[in-house]
Amino acid sequence: MTTEPATTELPSTGEDSSAAPASAEGGRAVANGAEIRTDIPQFLPVAGHHAPAPFYLTADMFGGVPVELAGGPITHLVGKPVADPHRHAVDEIYFLVSPNSGGARIDVLVDGERHELTSPALLRVPAGAEHRFLTLEAEPGSYCFGLLLGSER
Repeated sequence: MTTEPATTELPSTGEDSSAAPASAEGGRAVANGAEIRTDIPQFLPVAGHHAPAPFYLTADMFGGVPVELAGGPITHLVGKPVADPHRHAVDEIYFLVSPNSGGARIDVLVDGERHELTSPALLRVPAGAEHRFLTLEAEPGSYCFGLLLGSER
């Protein structure tokens, strides 16, 4: 079953809106040239992943961008891998954050070498490298994002 995202209503600024026409439909809005997307996350398949990944930015958004951003909260993922070891045609940067420094830890395997990250931290996985991550610890409000530097998942 497919559901259409809600239409975005732009907040009132108290200014004359006749000078700045806005349009909104299907989770997208444009006002004064600024584009707003609310049809996120978009769940998309990624090679090696056990389920479609939540993407917050895709290469086809905003007329085409050279990056994609996937991920989300990890508190519920402690000890549960989300993907088998896999590869991407582009570099990927893992971005680990938590409300408190040291509040999240992940184990990242890159081409057979283990790296333990403690939040806040970044790790670059080179294009073509086999990799996967496992959440070791995550306080509520911890997130791990994968920033893909290109449009090929």
